[in-house]
Amino acid sequence: MGHFYTAIKLLLGLCLLTACAGQPAQPDPIRVLLVTGGGWHDYQAQEPLLTEGLSARVPEIEWTVVHEGNQQADHRVTIFEKEGWAADYDLIVHNTGFGLLTDGVFVERLVQQHKGTPAVLIHSAVHSYRRAKPSAEPWFRFSGVQSMWHEEERTFTVENVAPSDAIMKSFPLRWETPVTEELYVVEKLWGHITPLAQAYGVETEAFHPVVWKHDVNGTRVFATTLGHNVGMFEQDVYLDLLANGVRWAVNR
Repeated sequence: MGHFYTAIKLLLGLCLLTACAGQPAQPDPIRVLLVTGGGWHDYQAQEPLLTEGLSARVPEIEWTVVHEGNQQADHRVTIFEKEGWAADYDLIVHNTGFGLLTDGVFVERLVQQHKGTPAVLIHSAVHSYRRAKPSAEPWFRFSGVQSMWHEEERTFTVENVAPSDAIMKSFPLRWETPVTEELYVVEKLWGHITPLAQAYGVETEAFHPVVWKHDVNGTRVFATTLGHNVGMFEQDVYLDLLANGVRWAVNR
């Protein structure tokens, strides 16, 4: 009888091992720090739309949110003062409006500490730190573009210029923004960015990149200047774009 029960236990053990072997491995979590807040935009409303929308598309994300400085365009985010602040995360998402911050030492240290940790830059994050003194060059190099102003708020057509790219695979070839947006005027490219989408500026009579990616000394950065209004964060096309940008940035 003892041999019989031993055989049954072995059989059950083999069944459990087989069942477990048949289960797909769970992907590793993606530790994401969202830094948000600042002037000009409703970051309070954008935050849940952004985090919930991305989590629905990239369920591996584990969020840490630092939300500071609402309606304070010159705010210094406290976590950026900490040595090695980026080391605990796989990705930093910047959705900020700190365009009046002028402390160039603070900005240069932010960029230095960011090195090696991928980034996603949303809308006004590209304009954040642009007024740093004596120079905003570290932020321009990190973001990939220099932009100091935007055209008048309106709807416009976004053209997908890289439809074969993994980030743009679900993005329409031409997409009319469903809500009004600010078209950022890109005055200079810093480094070698890969433009993914563009829009025509009626005031400047020129096309400007509105979605791009690049690698800054081994740090992947995905950026889009789209995302001015809360309504954009309710659009599947936009959230799918951000989700694809997240996956590219963390190489998943």
